[in-house]
Amino acid sequence: MNRLSVLCTTMHQKDLSKYDEMKLCTDVVFANQCDRDEVIETERNGNRVRMISTKTIGVGKNRNISLLAADTQIVLFADDDMVYYDGYAEGVLKAFDELPQADMITFSIDFTKNGKVFGGRHNPVKRRRKYNCLRYGACVLAARLDSLRRINASFTTLFGGGCIYGCGEDSMFIVECIRKGLKLYSHNFVLGACSKDESTWFTGFHEKFFFDKGAWLAAAFPKAGFFMRHYFAVRFRKKTELSYRQCCRLIKSGQKGFRSLATWPQPR
Repeated sequence: MNRLSVLCTTMHQKDLSKYDEMKLCTDVVFANQCDRDEVIETERNGNRVRMISTKTIGVGKNRNISLLAADTQIVLFADDDMVYYDGYAEGVLKAFDELPQADMITFSIDFTKNGKVFGGRHNPVKRRRKYNCLRYGACVLAARLDSLRRINASFTTLFGGGCIYGCGEDSMFIVECIRKGLKLYSHNFVLGACSKDESTWFTGFHEKFFFDKGAWLAAAFPKAGFFMRHYFAVRFRKKTELSYRQCCRLIKSGQKGFRSLATWPQPR
């Protein structure tokens, strides 16, 4: 049995062409949100390739589908705009062998636009805590499957694409895993490149973004609401036309609205 599998969320796929597009060379489970229910399975160079297609809407729900189907020692979460570099599997496994105390590792990544690398997020090998883990997304996260199952880890179905609140399912997942005792490390190994040409879910730093950020803070950090509200207002201030006061007010509204799962612009 292979030690590593990639768990990738995708949409509207008709075949397994993503396996080659992403330059995968390991086992993979695609959770494909589409208009049908079916399971496709084949083998590529000794690797088990599965696509679980369902009508299930929401990135968190689909990440859970792939996680439930996983059966390897290490799982590497992925989005379908990733292109992996040669040797990614060996690099991931080596990192876990070198860090036996790590339950989860966030790896480094390059960013591309129009096919060219223009930047990235490169990290030192370092233990991460709740206060410095928020910059990492699911596409750079790998974990020991036994560790995740020991704490019954799953992705929230309230946040992320296709959910009532915007992005945040991946950082919520990481925070909850740390809160339940798992150890997270960052690593300098570069997995591959992620395309920044366009986003299927992000529409800008507008009112809904800050309202949803408030809802996320209420769920992830219910006891640190005041501090985190001002932290995020400062962090995103230069990326929006909204004033600092407006940002704070919208975040606060989202924090209060989350109590009843109120959404922007009209509460339920």
